Amino acid sequence: MKPKQWPQSGVFLGILAVTLSVWLTGCCSASRAPRSSAVQVDLGQLLNDRVIITQMAGQLQMANNSVDHETGSFLITESAMKISQAGQLNPLPDSGYFAADPNHSEVQLPYGVVGSGSQVRRSPDRTESYSFRVPKQHYAQMQLFFISADGPTPLAVKLEYVDGTAALCTTLVPDFYWLLKPTDTNWFVLADDFGKVNRQGKMTESVHHYIHGFSLNPDPAKVLRQIEVTKLDSKSALNLFGATGTLKTP
Repeated sequence: MKPKQWPQSGVFLGILAVTLSVWLTGCCSASRAPRSSAVQVDLGQLLNDRVIITQMAGQLQMANNSVDHETGSFLITESAMKISQAGQLNPLPDSGYFAADPNHSEVQLPYGVVGSGSQVRRSPDRTESYSFRVPKQHYAQMQLFFISADGPTPLAVKLEYVDGTAALCTTLVPDFYWLLKPTDTNWFVLADDFGKVNRQGKMTESVHHYIHGFSLNPDPAKVLRQIEVTKLDSKSALNLFGATGTLKTP
């Protein structure tokens, strides 16, 4: 007995049904892909200075202020380095984006998206306090990113929760030229081994500088609403580059 044959139209409909089933399964799988748990905190009007030379449409966007108290300590992005012919140094990435690693979630620093606007919160020599709101959430982690130049900076950070409670932590922001020490608790390196340029975008140092990250370790059982940062009196120059939270997972 000959095996039963499908008519050509039946073969086509069968193949179409299988293909459609696979396509729909793929679409459903994609729609269920986990979303990033990283929250990039909008620092908005808190940003007050430019310390990184960038570029847009082939034109340099200059910095306003040195990261330290000298006149020739500016940072520069990769594309700006090429235009300024800075020399052979390690630049910062144009995007300001840093992929997640064991120390931190995905990080987007403002300097990569603000164009010609302010990039950092630069604090004066004297004591200064400022605060910023965060999206009200349960956070597994909240991290701040700094450059302290001309020495380390004593810092106090207060975490304020929706229930009215608060937690205070103190630390010393490491100088951005030095590697972290074992005693630098809760600190890690976000951007490593980059160089510096002068006001004209020419290399002054090729490597050996760091943007450091600090883990605040919020209470994941509480809803965080605001962070207050106090730069204590010091002769250092402190630059806050951004803040990123990691949401608590169910």
